[in-house]
Amino acid sequence: MKHLSDSRGFTLLETMIAMAIMLLAFSSILMVQSSSMNTSAKAKQMNIVGMLAKNALLKTEVEITGKKFSELQEETSEAFEEPFQDYTWVRTVKEITFPNLAGLLNAGKQEDKSADEQAGATQMMDQMTKLMTNYISKAIREVTITIKWKRGSGEQKYVVAMYWVDLNSEFQIMP
Repeated sequence: MKHLSDSRGFTLLETMIAMAIMLLAFSSILMVQSSSMNTSAKAKQMNIVGMLAKNALLKTEVEITGKKFSELQEETSEAFEEPFQDYTWVRTVKEITFPNLAGLLNAGKQEDKSADEQAGATQMMDQMTKLMTNYISKAIREVTITIKWKRGSGEQKYVVAMYWVDLNSEFQIMP
């Protein structure tokens, strides 16, 4: 007859340590899987938002083409159709104001010219710079598309901007 002390097996302490190691490994696997699923869901949502922004930009391009900037509304807003009814978009069109660059252009004055010649050249350069910045400001608009959607208790935004140039803008000699 064999004694109980001779039997081979695991002690209660060894079994508890093995169970703790397995529990730790399984919980780590679950955390990685959960994180992977969250990342995948965010990537899917950003893909949808990017597609919706592209569609809004294309719709904007179709609406703007052939129109003068004065005919456009400064801000418009719409909701997307099914199955994207949870997303809305806002389009803003704003004029870009450029700084007066005359000071930068006059920095390299020529020493061999008389004071009257320099003053005349400076005044002419200032006028040309003002005309060009005025023309550029009138011919270019920043068009911003903002996609909005609810996420939890807050709201998320995705903003895309493009610059629209009116090549038919009139060049005015007198501002």
